[in-house]
Amino acid sequence: MATTFFFGGFAREQICIYACPWPRIQAAMMDEDTLTIAYRDWRGEPRGKQGVEGNGDCIDCMACVNVCPMGIDIRNGQQMACITCGLCIDACNDIMDKIGKPHGLIGYLAFTDETREREGKPPKSVWNHVFRPRTILYTTLWAGIGIGLIVALFLRTEIDVNVTPVRNPTFVTLSDGSIRNTYDLRLRNQHGDDRWFGISATSEAPLQVTIEGAEGLRVLVPANETLQTRVYLTAAPDSPAAKADRTDLTLWIEDKGSATEPGTDRVAKETIFNGEGN
Repeated sequence: MATTFFFGGFAREQICIYACPWPRIQAAMMDEDTLTIAYRDWRGEPRGKQGVEGNGDCIDCMACVNVCPMGIDIRNGQQMACITCGLCIDACNDIMDKIGKPHGLIGYLAFTDETREREGKPPKSVWNHVFRPRTILYTTLWAGIGIGLIVALFLRTEIDVNVTPVRNPTFVTLSDGSIRNTYDLRLRNQHGDDRWFGISATSEAPLQVTIEGAEGLRVLVPANETLQTRVYLTAAPDSPAAKADRTDLTLWIEDKGSATEPGTDRVAKETIFNGEGN
């Protein structure tokens, strides 16, 4: 839910104004035939008390402003803060019912309709506004994006892994002269049941893998949860990895399956092993 600030008696959704990208996207996609919420000032002005000769239909009741979650006055024209919720339309129509005036003082309107109505002509059909080359193109593009996201959802692996080498210190020299690096792994199990994940490493130089707090080279990750575990890679004394400044390696995380279902996924993450160097 957007953060709401109260200022001057009106609720103003600051997230909608400063953080939400939709007002910028909406402004870029609009043209003169786009239906949006607008005030028919040629009908409502001048505002004032009902029954006074020369006054328009707007009685300046402020109902449209009072119901607006952004605290704007739609009668002042189009504004970026407008989220086109339509509450001002409903509020104004209620007032028009009470004073015996027709609906539509505030309503959905295109800029081309404004010109036509000022000249006394009927507005264009809604279908003429909707079915245009521009809207068909936008619909096709957004539909393509939506289909792409759905395809990506079905093609995703059921394992999500993040590997972070521990940099403080970059390596530790053990009592027997072995060089050990530490890595923090975040394992995300996106299956609907608990799964065993096996962890291994491959590189040009042999490295020993150890998982903190685990027996063997696998850990159990609960269903739809993320498990953070620490993995140690150790290079034997005087081995190429121990002597080199850095050695490229690949950490493999393999889905070993559950009690009822075998595993199928395997994810590789590239990282480095830090040695003593020359």
